[in-house]
Amino acid sequence: MTKELMKKLLDVSKGIELPDLVIRNGKIINVFTNEIEEGLAVLVKDGWIVSIESDEKISIKGGTIEIDARGLYLCPGFIDGHTHLDSILTYSELVPYAIRGGTTTIVSEAAMVGTACGIKGVLSFIESTKGYPLRCHFVAPPLTPPFPKMESGLGLTLKEFNTLLKRDDFVGIGEGYWTGIVDGGDRVLKQASLAMSLNKKLDGHSSGARRDKLIQYLLTGITSCHESITLDEAMEKLRFGVYIMIREGFIRKELKELSKLKDLNVDKRRIILVSDLFDPAMLIEDGYLDSVVRRAITYGFSPLDAVRMTTINPADYYGLRFVGAIAPLRHADILFLESIEDVSVKKVMCNGKIVFSDGCFTEKIKPSHYTEDMKHTITLQKVSVDDFRIKAMSSKNIVRVEELVNETISKEFLWEAPVEDGFLKNDIREDIVYAAVIHRSDKKRIGKGFVKATGIKDGAIATTLIWDTCNILVVGSSEEDMKEAVNRLIDLQGGVVISKAGKVIYEFPMPVYGLIAVDPMEALRDKIESLDEAMKAIGSLMKRPFLTVQTIPFTGLPLLRITDKGLADVKNKRLVSLFVK
Repeated sequence: MTKELMKKLLDVSKGIELPDLVIRNGKIINVFTNEIEEGLAVLVKDGWIVSIESDEKISIKGGTIEIDARGLYLCPGFIDGHTHLDSILTYSELVPYAIRGGTTTIVSEAAMVGTACGIKGVLSFIESTKGYPLRCHFVAPPLTPPFPKMESGLGLTLKEFNTLLKRDDFVGIGEGYWTGIVDGGDRVLKQASLAMSLNKKLDGHSSGARRDKLIQYLLTGITSCHESITLDEAMEKLRFGVYIMIREGFIRKELKELSKLKDLNVDKRRIILVSDLFDPAMLIEDGYLDSVVRRAITYGFSPLDAVRMTTINPADYYGLRFVGAIAPLRHADILFLESIEDVSVKKVMCNGKIVFSDGCFTEKIKPSHYTEDMKHTITLQKVSVDDFRIKAMSSKNIVRVEELVNETISKEFLWEAPVEDGFLKNDIREDIVYAAVIHRSDKKRIGKGFVKATGIKDGAIATTLIWDTCNILVVGSSEEDMKEAVNRLIDLQGGVVISKAGKVIYEFPMPVYGLIAVDPMEALRDKIESLDEAMKAIGSLMKRPFLTVQTIPFTGLPLLRITDKGLADVKNKRLVSLFVK
């Protein structure tokens, strides 16, 4: 905010200079006083709200544009306070869908691209979001990778992290898993200290942390958490002053359970609705934050509370001084709603300009730009069948198996593996198949083992779209199919590949950082739906294979995980042998 701009806005308010536009006849949603105000006009200059005055006092002069809201509700643009935009789709592809869904500001994590491609990848990702009518802020990834003793990634140095956090477009530190933070290592404490000195937020990921563990986590500066899945968990955090982010997106949907907060005498200013990621099908079929606000109202929140939880609450939390409300010295990011209960978006204004009207996006969207080196980040050598074979240790081989409990949780299963020609074999009848994670730049850095409960009977799936490390996961019924899937994945420079009987039957290229596809939204949706069918073709019975496969090596949740370094015991934060003595 320059003094020249402030002088110009002052001159408009004094009548010395004309506003660019005036919005009249609207019903203004006031998120500060929890009321609907009528008979007022909104004056805008250079994309900024200058004043809100009585309609009767305003006379249109000169080149000032008049927008007649005709009884529509005027609502601040929605803010998604927690999501992950560094995978699956380009920012330019998201923009029209986000705007259509009333979202004008987003706060995104950058952990995946940071771990996979380092500081160059993060800077490239940031640049890809610039120049669009959808504001994007970021949180700096604290742990890249989360557990370096158990997994590998390119990641960020402490100096690089500090440089990011000091940027104006970074509003805090991204989610750091409590199990990796409460040890109080020198790096994480330096990061937390810097964030607090800059008055920036520290977003949390406290899944499973209760009582003493939660208090220890909060002592590292944590200010929010999006991992509450029960009312009791949410209340425990609220009692300590933690902001509660309620997820209602692709990964998890907790709004129904946590809507019980509406009936309690809690400070609703500390409740924020977030997506934590919308997949292409949801963006096309449901909308974006408009659908979340609508569902919150369905679950019993008042329309004004639901709006506040996606506007002023996240704005105040992150210190986004110029968004989140319709008030003087705020960006003119305004939604024109036909109904506050149905959250039906008629028009969207960003920075004082109508960018969506009557079902049509009015801006021409240029594709996000990525340099060629960011499309060639998988430098792994081609693999052979031998790379996946596991030598038997004795005549009786008891091994640890990662058993999938649900889409995101796994546990340890002990199993006596059969042996053939001196190598361990899987057992399709027991629903136990081979699994490996390979570092994206070195096939000698490979963790090998077995996974139970995938349903895979004849084929393999390989992907770089695995949470946090973005190395290569491959799971399959035979080493031959695993080889075919991985080698094709290397050719594509990332994404998902499924093979069967030695042939590729499905591929979903994600060449940008090995994480982002360059397809249109409809094509992305179709690819994901086709993935489900291809997984069925190799025998998988997973309810949500696109999500489940991403989480198989995920060390952010319990209990046993396979990584490029081997088997990780997440609870005890250590590597364990495949073989049990």
